[in-house]
Amino acid sequence: MSSQLTTSSRLEVGKFNRRGQRVRVDARGLVKLGWFRKQEVEVRDVSPGGARLALPEGVLLPDEFELRIPQFKYPRTCMKRWESGLEIGVEFKFE
Repeated sequence: MSSQLTTSSRLEVGKFNRRGQRVRVDARGLVKLGWFRKQEVEVRDVSPGGARLALPEGVLLPDEFELRIPQFKYPRTCMKRWESGLEIGVEFKFE
């Protein structure tokens, strides 16, 4: 029974650490890596404050980059916040 309480507590904490509700999307995004270099990524989910991206094998992204996805009218500057395997979490930088 104590493991059930622990799991429930972790779910509650995780729910409030996020800046907004995640919306699952299956879209392609485009990361700008320089003047002439771009990388296609898979967008797994989006929230008002960030997104979860899946990268192709062997692709490394800088700590800060520009991301274009169909759901947004304008590109967003992103800061890498975490990575696990081929997935990374980014936070949108609002200036």
